[in-house]
Amino acid sequence: FWMRIGGARMVKPFRHGKRALSRNVDPNEIRKFGKLAEQWWDPNGPQGMLRLMNPARIRYVRHRLQMQFGTLSEAKEQPLSGLKVLDIGCGGGFASESLAGIGADVLGLDASEEAIGAATKHAESTGLIGEDSSVSLRYEVGTVESLSESRGSFDVITALDIIEHVPDQTHFLCSCLSLLKPGGAMFVCTLNRTLLSYALAIGAAEYVMGLVPRGTHEWNKFVTPDEISAMVAHYEDFEVLNQLGKSEADSAVVIEDVCGIKYDPFRVRWGLDPSDHQVNYIVHISKI
Repeated sequence: FWMRIGGARMVKPFRHGKRALSRNVDPNEIRKFGKLAEQWWDPNGPQGMLRLMNPARIRYVRHRLQMQFGTLSEAKEQPLSGLKVLDIGCGGGFASESLAGIGADVLGLDASEEAIGAATKHAESTGLIGEDSSVSLRYEVGTVESLSESRGSFDVITALDIIEHVPDQTHFLCSCLSLLKPGGAMFVCTLNRTLLSYALAIGAAEYVMGLVPRGTHEWNKFVTPDEISAMVAHYEDFEVLNQLGKSEADSAVVIEDVCGIKYDPFRVRWGLDPSDHQVNYIVHISKI
């Protein structure tokens, strides 16, 4: 069945079964981002804007985790110490490195071998991976479905700019939530499907200014906040079906916050705007 959210597009619920699980990856997307691997960390390269956005996203994640867990200290150099984090769709490792740098035990996961290669190479070159490393960071090639045996294993899951690139978005989100410990937090960063997002993220960024390669985004795959909410609402059913009919959904999940992320071309930086979700935004989901 399908669900319509207030005049928005139809939101497709999860598909159940191994056939669906193994195919929730778009090979064209994997190839597209694999080609960018060698330039991933180039500040003037095709991922330059994403790299520039990373500090704002990490600042939000850190702040919300402090609010949720209540034990993190802004004064500590490693406030995420003791938290096990899964960074899904990590690409070349922008968020993974930042999260590891502030104390988290991070697993970066991506379906692109080229992206994982670039992430590993950069982390090794900066001393974040290696015998003398003082942080806990590792990378693996894979998908969220490939970690199905790790149910309830992570304190924090980040899925930053990936949900708009997977075929079955509801199944992807519910699969991520299944890997989260009760009491844990998930963060989803994506693009809203509005006329403004088309004008800025595709028209201006891809075709006018050339900030990202043409074809990076497909507007019809952008996700509205209401659609994220509808996907989250399917989680309990997802849990029941994936435990062969047993009513053992371990926890409820709720959306705690939605915050916009806006680019300031005059200051050449990204900032947080709690009231403006028209283009880029990030969602904080908790499992309670």
